[in-house]
Parts: sequence; structure tokens; C-alpha cells
Amino acid sequence: MVKSLKEYPIKDKTVILRVDYNVSIIDDIIVSTKKIDSSFETIDNLIENGNKVIILSHFGRVKNESDKEKNSLYPVYQYIKSINKYNISFCDEFMGAKLDKAVAQLSPGEILLVENTRFADINDKLESGCDVQLSLYWAGLADYFVLDAFGSMHREHASVTGIAKYLPSRIGFLVEKEIKNLDKIINNPKHPFIVIMGGAKLDDKIELIYSLIEKADYILLGGGIANTFLKAAGYKIGASLSSSNSIEKAQMIISEYKDKIVLPKDVICTPSYNTEVTLKSLNEIEVDDVIGDIGPKAIENYKRIILTSKTIFVNGTVGVYEKKYFSNGTQEIFEAVSQAKALKIVGGGDAASAAEKFGYVDKLDFISTGGGATLEYIGSETLPGIEAIRKSNETFFE
Repeated sequence: MVKSLKEYPIKDKTVILRVDYNVSIIDDIIVSTKKIDSSFETIDNLIENGNKVIILSHFGRVKNESDKEKNSLYPVYQYIKSINKYNISFCDEFMGAKLDKAVAQLSPGEILLVENTRFADINDKLESGCDVQLSLYWAGLADYFVLDAFGSMHREHASVTGIAKYLPSRIGFLVEKEIKNLDKIINNPKHPFIVIMGGAKLDDKIELIYSLIEKADYILLGGGIANTFLKAAGYKIGASLSSSNSIEKAQMIISEYKDKIVLPKDVICTPSYNTEVTLKSLNEIEVDDVIGDIGPKAIENYKRIILTSKTIFVNGTVGVYEKKYFSNGTQEIFEAVSQAKALKIVGGGDAASAAEKFGYVDKLDFISTGGGATLEYIGSETLPGIEAIRKSNETFFE
């Protein structure tokens, strides 16, 4: 059993809330605040129930002292404070006397945002190694733990799975929504059920393809993943991005499920990613060609399949959508998905960014906040973070 904050509210306690504030910041400006905003429903519930809230999150990659300055959560604190909704303070240490004092000074309804948990990884990797002492320290600050960082729930870190070993725990509203919506793909999806799979690397997604191909009617491929399958099918892909480690697995999938794997019939190429683009059929690709997008025949074939579907899962893009001359395929695919009379779920990452860039967010049923966590959950139907909460619920009898 996994207890949710919605069904099992916490009142008048001190709560450690793990969120995912790993946002993109350029020139001290947060590019998109959606990850932060998505945590507010859980925060509101905790505040309305008279709790003191201590927020933990990781931010960026932290390997040495020089990484600290560019990976501080202080800009996130400034954003939350600027909306004039919460009584929030910031502690620039992830553990120690200063944090102890800040927690002790909290009053009901107040929030304390703690500095980047990955600062604890410098030297000893205490956070990512799920150090027992660090887990115990954070757990000792509060009465309850709430995990609402779906995008981090595939990692066994101290702030994700470690704290749950020592405190009664809940999942927050965001995680509950993620599970509810992704379960629609895992458990008896309406057919025809199609998967649109794209992106740069196949290595991270080959197991997901295996887990979905039995359930799906078709898997439509694009990007570097399609290139790998094209190569596995015997086509020349020139200098295009592909995954040599997954060629054999791709060949096995094609051999066993050739009627379900849909590859592009034509592509948009360019020598070495310059701006001189050319439409080519698969048998015209030359040694220096780089495939950057699917062509019009591929788009029309994909659209035909999409528009007859009842369940659609999009994970990745079919081209290098960030470049204008390679963006048409991804935009056309999202247009078709938006028109389909189907359940439409996007699996985070580049697909979510593309949906936002091209203005299709409001035409989709659900966009997951996870990247790797989304893929792992669909593939294995659980995550380390979920299992940690489940074990906590079995351990602590309230």
C-alpha cells in the first residue's frame, strides 16, 4: 500500500517535502517554472493543515566546490518568494547548526527551502550514495516525509528513499497524478494503442520498447532511435546519430515484431548539420549525410496511424526540433496527436519541451514531469521511491 497525502492528510506536524526543482536557469532567469509550480498543490495542502514545511530538492550536477555557485537553489527561492503567496525562508546549508536553527525557528504555515541536496555529494557522495547518517539527519528534522519528486523517484538517494526508512511517509499530489495517468498506459490501454518513440539514444529506451511492444499496436520511430533501427534493418544512414550498442537488440525486435515497428519512408538530411537540407528516400542517403528529421511521406504515414488511435504515448521527438529546418516533423506529429480522438500522454523530456514550444500543451491529456523515471515506471511498473514509501507505510503504524 502507498499512502497519498490526499487520502491520508498530515496535520500540525513538521514535514520534510522532497520535490523536483531541477529547472533550467540561464543568466539567473528560470527558463520554465512549471516544475516548481507543479509542487504548489502539495505545499498548499500541507500549509492549510497547519504544518511546518522543510523542502528538499537537488539541482544540477555537483562534483566539486566550483559547481556550487552555479547550482544553488537560491534563484528558486527568489521565484517562490516573488509570487507573494508563501511565508518562505532559505537556508544555504544542507545540514548542520545553521539548518538546525532555521528548522527550530519555523512556525506553523511557514516554509524553509534547503540548499541543493547534491552539495552533499562533494567528496563522499552522501546524497547519491544514500548515506545512512545523512538520511537519519534529515529524518531527524521532521515528523513526516512527503515524496513529490516524481522525476527523481528512480534514484535511490538519501533525500528520495533514505528518509522514508526513518519516518512515516506519503506521496504528494503530483506523484499521485503521475501514477494514475501512467497506469492508463500500463493497465489495459484502449486500442489501437500506439507509441511514438524518438530522441537521440536508443540505449536508454530499448527495454521500454520491449515492455511496450506486446501491448502496443504500433511503435512509430524517429530521431536517433529510428536511425538505429534503420541501420539494423540494413539501410545506410550515412553519418547520422545512432546507437551501436543496441543494433543487435534492434534487429531482434524487427525480426520478431516487424509488423509493429514503423520506420520513416523518407528523411530530411544535411551534410554535417549545416543549413543546406535535402529530402531523400532511404536508398539515396550518402556517406556524409546526417538525418535530422522525417520526411513528408513518413509524416503522412504516421498521421494515418495516429488519427485512428485510441491511446497515444509520446516519448521523444522525431527530429532535431530545436533547429528550425529539422522541426517540421515533430510539429506535424504533435498536430496529428492533438487532433486524434484518443488518450494523449507525453512522457516528459524533449517531447514535453517540444509540446510547449509548439503550443500543444493544452491539447494533451497529461504531460509527465519525469524523464528517466517515466520510462522506468512504465517498464517495471514501480520505482525505488514508490517502494520506499510502501515499505515506510508497512513499518510505521499511525
